[in-house]
Amino acid sequence: MRLPALSFVVALTAALAAQQPAPTAPPTPPGPPPFRNLAGSFLLQLPAGWRQVSPNEARRIGDNPQAPVTLTLAQPLAFYAVGPVDEWLRGDFHSPWLYVVESNAEWHVPDDFAEVLRQSWRDKGAASGERHEVHDVQRQKVGTQQTEGLIAVRTCTPPAPRPATKSLDVHVPARGQQFTLCFSCAPDRFAELEPEFRRWLATLTFAMTSRGPVTLTDRLWTPLVGGGAVAVLLLVLYKMSRPRRG
Repeated sequence: MRLPALSFVVALTAALAAQQPAPTAPPTPPGPPPFRNLAGSFLLQLPAGWRQVSPNEARRIGDNPQAPVTLTLAQPLAFYAVGPVDEWLRGDFHSPWLYVVESNAEWHVPDDFAEVLRQSWRDKGAASGERHEVHDVQRQKVGTQQTEGLIAVRTCTPPAPRPATKSLDVHVPARGQQFTLCFSCAPDRFAELEPEFRRWLATLTFAMTSRGPVTLTDRLWTPLVGGGAVAVLLLVLYKMSRPRRG
């Protein structure tokens, strides 16, 4: 009599165990909030602790001759670096960073976009003393909204003692505006960091996308922004539309 009773208990225990829900993995902790520019026109997932440098901080960083040029130039709604600002203030420039240029004129991609972009950087280098080498210029759809833009790899060598940098440059239009995002680092770290740059770029989201499809009939122009002894080193891209002549 005891054996059937024992068998019943074992079977009941097994049945109850089978009804228990399977153990679940602990929830993944949320990542850092995305970076959002001050105008709220775009957001981007970047490393925790990264923030936009202020003009006063940029001036302090500029006192260090080993600081990359783009970390020393900041105007909050026009051009600025985003990254580990506290490290820069301590003189540590090992980490990568993002440099953003915002323009209030949306430009359009010409047929010869690669040569136009290269010539733009040659013109800038002639004015600033920098040497820009632009490679791998492509037209691609970027970000969560698959907005069409230009992507290029660029190496910048400024006058000594400022260090050279290498960046993945992304030129992309949004609603009446143009954005240039330069994912930057020391040249010897670019191969290591480029996949990470592209993962960050994949999260780019605009509050409003471009007004219409990009045409191939306009030209890309590249004026320089003045405003101080080092401001000549800053490039702002904008559109100056003109019809082609036969």
